[in-house]
Amino acid sequence: MTSKFKIRKGGNGGKRSVRGRIFATILSLALLALIIPTQALAAKDIKVEKMNILVEPEYDDPRVLVVMEPILSEDTELPQKVEYLLSKKMPDITVGMACEIPEGQGHRCKVYDTKEAGDFEELTYSVDSARTLFFEYYYDPFSGQKEAEDGKKSFVYEYKASYPIGNLEIQVQEPLKATDYKIEPASENISEDQQGFKYHTFSFADVKAGDVLAFNVDYTKTDKEPSIKKTTQPVNNEQVGSGESQSTNPSSTRWIAFLVVLMMVGGGWAMYWRSQTIASAEVAAERKVRPKPKKGGKGKVAAKAKTKAAKYCSNCGSEADGNSKFCSDCGSEIG
Repeated sequence: MTSKFKIRKGGNGGKRSVRGRIFATILSLALLALIIPTQALAAKDIKVEKMNILVEPEYDDPRVLVVMEPILSEDTELPQKVEYLLSKKMPDITVGMACEIPEGQGHRCKVYDTKEAGDFEELTYSVDSARTLFFEYYYDPFSGQKEAEDGKKSFVYEYKASYPIGNLEIQVQEPLKATDYKIEPASENISEDQQGFKYHTFSFADVKAGDVLAFNVDYTKTDKEPSIKKTTQPVNNEQVGSGESQSTNPSSTRWIAFLVVLMMVGGGWAMYWRSQTIASAEVAAERKVRPKPKKGGKGKVAAKAKTKAAKYCSNCGSEADGNSKFCSDCGSEIG
């Protein structure tokens, strides 16, 4: 008898409540499955096996072009978020391309974010599967220089390592038709290519994260035209220089899945609270329509009813008949 009443405890509203909790719990676990890998991603170490940096003043533009090509080490886990530190000594920076280069494919450009980092600006973007990266930008050190109008040019290039680098090579190019070219510090490795460009090469090994390298360049160039005419290169059907990927990649897929699960979790919680509201409304309705007990008549029955004080269920609060041992609504035992 007692077990029968315990099964009824809570009624249909309780069953709906349990189903709502189970559904919301499953969806919450699915949401955590997406969030936890993203948080763990930020804690992984990044090492650069090799990096080439090419600094080209007035190459295909009146500004200075910087091209960076890092190669991540084999023990760097992917996917990953990489960062570059851009010195504020290099004014008016314009990002051209921020990409990864999957093996056998073209440049896969990415959406990037920037934020202040003291004397530098931090630029970050996600890398899904490729260890070969590509990043280029322009900056304009000549605008506003009175001497530059007369052909006397000077600029500073400053690089700060975001990660440990096994081997770093920096090449600073001389513009065509430039004279009186000077660079500090001076390089002992100067070469020339078939087009007549001269390169001042600097090699560094075991660069530590946070190391800063700076170069001061001066030269004279009265010709205001850049060394070569600018050409647009195809970049894997993606918009050049936008910093935005035009194709679906694993990173964007994860965000889509995240939003879908988030919507499902929201829907699950809404169903849970709705089930609670319905259950509460049904209980209230039952209490409202329940007929009141009739008053006792004459004789011994009436006298016995008067001697019994009114009782209430400690579980659901319903008024119970004075002689009842169990609640007629929820089945709980009345003390």
